[in-house]
Amino acid sequence: MSAHFSVEDPLGGMSDLFRDSTISLSLADYTQDDCPLIGINARFTELSGYTASECLGRNCRFLQPEGGAGPVRERMRAFLGDESMDHDRFVVPNVRKDGTPFLNLLYMSKLQRDGRTALILGSQFDISRVGAYESDIYDRALHEDLISLKLLTEKTNWSLVTSLEALASSHAIIAQARIEP
Repeated sequence: MSAHFSVEDPLGGMSDLFRDSTISLSLADYTQDDCPLIGINARFTELSGYTASECLGRNCRFLQPEGGAGPVRERMRAFLGDESMDHDRFVVPNVRKDGTPFLNLLYMSKLQRDGRTALILGSQFDISRVGAYESDIYDRALHEDLISLKLLTEKTNWSLVTSLEALASSHAIIAQARIEP
């Protein structure tokens, strides 16, 4: 596996985490206009079909279908603008490079430096055709990656603003996404 960053590894160990992860991960720079992606891993490129050079420097909105993702975009904007919210999950319609649509269960968590949100960690999971077993595997992998990231931030002046205990299971979110029109 590989990790791709358009900037120097911001936490001095994040590239290892991205490389070793079994799930799709992305990192966006919240301090820049339009929150461009500054890091992705091989699982992200596999999921999206895009190469690293096609992704880095762009807002991940490029994965949304023509016409946008609908009302979920407003929920994502509200999350990003609300300092009291540290993490959330969203079901977002996305499209792979080859035009194949999929439902993306997007997890976002804020990373702070000096008490200010500077980076947004994202994890993407295709829920289009998964069952409980696959979502359990994803939840466990995400939890392990967040523990590793939390340990990494403890060694730096960064902080991961999330409660590992507060992570919801993907089952309910996937079930709700299948019920909603």
